Amino acid sequence: MARWRPCAWLLLLSLAGCGRDQAPVAPAAKALSSDGRIEWQGLMPCADCDGIQTQLSLLRSGDLRSYTLTETYLAQDGDTRFIDNGRWRRDGQLLRLNGDSGGVHVYALLPDGRLQPRDGRGRAFLPREGDFLEPVAAGSRP
Repeated sequence: MARWRPCAWLLLLSLAGCGRDQAPVAPAAKALSSDGRIEWQGLMPCADCDGIQTQLSLLRSGDLRSYTLTETYLAQDGDTRFIDNGRWRRDGQLLRLNGDSGGVHVYALLPDGRLQPRDGRGRAFLPREGDFLEPVAAGSRP
């Protein structure tokens, strides 16, 4: 029996290390896999205004996947708000939003749960690599 103890300890130690190399799954990624609502927000840069306050809400209920994207262009002479609704789908680490009016938005879901705007092919916008939407709420009920 004494001969087996070192082998048993080695086996236990090797099993204890399993999974440590895996990246933790962000709560946002988990929320996208089940029914409920998840929201992000952030301030995006704007060439001709003070910034674009952006709020994205995704809803999943069974096979239904809808979104609401609210972009408020902040300006000293008055803010302008645009609201886009449509359907979303997850394509690997990308979220693809297809608007009811034909618009398309693409975001990368980062390991920490933030969203980063991407082009139609999923590539980062080089001058905008630091732009992110932060997760603000997730719920299990639609």
